Amino acid sequence: MFNQKNIPKLIIISPIIAIFLITFFTSYLFVTTQYNYFEDETKRIEKEFFQDKKNLLKEEITRVYNYLQHQESIYTNNANEKVIKRTYVLSYRLNQLYQDLNKDEKILKNIVNSKISDTNYFFAYDIKNKQIIQPLNKDIKKEFKNDEKFFENYLFSEEGKLIPFNKSNKIVFIKYLPKVDWIIGNIEDISNDISFIKDVSKKYMSSLKFDNTGSIWLYDGINKSKEEKEILNFLDKIKDIEDGMFIDYKDEHNDIDKLGFSKYFEKWDWVIGASLNVDEIQKSIRSKKADLSNRVEEYISLIIYISLGVMFVITILFIMISSKISKTFKQYQKNEEDQKDELKKLNNSLELKVQNAIKDIQYKERAMLHQSRLARLGTMLSMISHQWRQPLSEVSSIIMELETATRFDKVDKTLILDCTNDADRLLSYMSDTIDDFRTFFKPDKEKIEFSIKDACNNSIGLICSSYEALGITLRKNLNEDYIVFGYQREFSQVILNLLINAKDIFEERKTNKPEVFLELKKENDKNVVIISDNAGGIDLENIDIIFEPYFSTKNSSKASGMGLYMSKMIIENNMNGKLEVHNKNNGAEFKIIM
Repeated sequence: MFNQKNIPKLIIISPIIAIFLITFFTSYLFVTTQYNYFEDETKRIEKEFFQDKKNLLKEEITRVYNYLQHQESIYTNNANEKVIKRTYVLSYRLNQLYQDLNKDEKILKNIVNSKISDTNYFFAYDIKNKQIIQPLNKDIKKEFKNDEKFFENYLFSEEGKLIPFNKSNKIVFIKYLPKVDWIIGNIEDISNDISFIKDVSKKYMSSLKFDNTGSIWLYDGINKSKEEKEILNFLDKIKDIEDGMFIDYKDEHNDIDKLGFSKYFEKWDWVIGASLNVDEIQKSIRSKKADLSNRVEEYISLIIYISLGVMFVITILFIMISSKISKTFKQYQKNEEDQKDELKKLNNSLELKVQNAIKDIQYKERAMLHQSRLARLGTMLSMISHQWRQPLSEVSSIIMELETATRFDKVDKTLILDCTNDADRLLSYMSDTIDDFRTFFKPDKEKIEFSIKDACNNSIGLICSSYEALGITLRKNLNEDYIVFGYQREFSQVILNLLINAKDIFEERKTNKPEVFLELKKENDKNVVIISDNAGGIDLENIDIIFEPYFSTKNSSKASGMGLYMSKMIIENNMNGKLEVHNKNNGAEFKIIM
């Protein structure tokens, strides 16, 4: 299915399938989301609608409650003003009469005993004689007792005190008269006024209608019908709830479920309530749900049509694009076949080119090796010549001594033997020198543990004669010795190469008082060999390329440019160390780190 021949078809079909699946799952996800939204929104609407209706019921009851409070306060305040005014008028008259009549209390008692009307009267309490003065057919202590109040608790109030009798709908105002030493008061029965206000309030409440099915009802504790008796427990319970409460109940007359809110009006011992038909609420909710459902379905249908339209347009575009991609791919396949043919031809000729390149590289490597060998041979011959110069001079002196002795006939056996021994010693030294150089430049076959100090001394021994001949001072600091694992002869060759480079640069620059310093030490747990000179250092433009092959600042006839390159390869590739250089103290400093 996924071979090259079917790729053009897959290019056309795959995007179409992908678009269809993306559209399908996107639409499915959207529809699912919308239906979840519908369910959540339905619950929210139902909850908010019921809450709005509850708020409406509570507002209606609050409005009725405030109306009742207002009506009750109007008549109560009027009655309060009346009893207070009467008491103060009586107080004034009694004070005047008491003074004018030379404190004759009989007339004062007659004034108090006089009856004003059936609904109100005066009374007095003679504190000195502990006697109550009141009309014949009245009993003020009983009035207090009927309202569960104790008469004596309200005496001795000079400024006056207003005492409401809630249970008997009466109002009492008492005042202390210091001159007479009496407590006087007036009592007003407002039952008729309260009954009138209640009748007016009932008519007002019965006329209230709201929200089509809303109505106001009350329980006054007088006409107890059968239904009211069944809910007496609820009515008694609601008296303890200051803010009122919501109730769900069934209207058995009309078989209708209702939602209501009730509140207790304590002053009149009334329970007032408002109710709505739950069926009407449910109808409104169903209507809102239906509207929401229609909107959601229309929105979903619109989205599906848009998705199908977009899918159709994108499919057409992808078909067109895929067709062009397919043509391009076929052209690419054709070009690829052509390139393969060309590649085959190129491969056939490339093998020959590779062989020629290998031969060329091998030739260059042989030439480089040969050049390196020649440079090494030249170096070795130069150092041998320095090592042999003094022995040859001494051998020449021995021959001259024998020649002189022969001419003067002073040759004897002893002289001949001494000259022969000296000549043999010098010739042996020269032979050992040849062996040392041959062994020194012989490659190591395997790594061994060797002394860095010994390796350095071996190199110094080969070049010391050259240094002495050129007046170069070699200062050593080889007090410590360290053992490393590697190729000893190759390491000695690196030291020798660096010492030779210093010698050559001294010769080239004709340095005054040339010096080379060789030091062995430890740095950060590493073995470090430092070779430095005072020849003026390396030019900054060359210091980064000094270790590259064939690079040399010397005359081409004197250098191959391979010495430092081979030294770096030996230290870093063969012995896992590091060879670096930098200018320091008017000279170059080479550092071998192992």
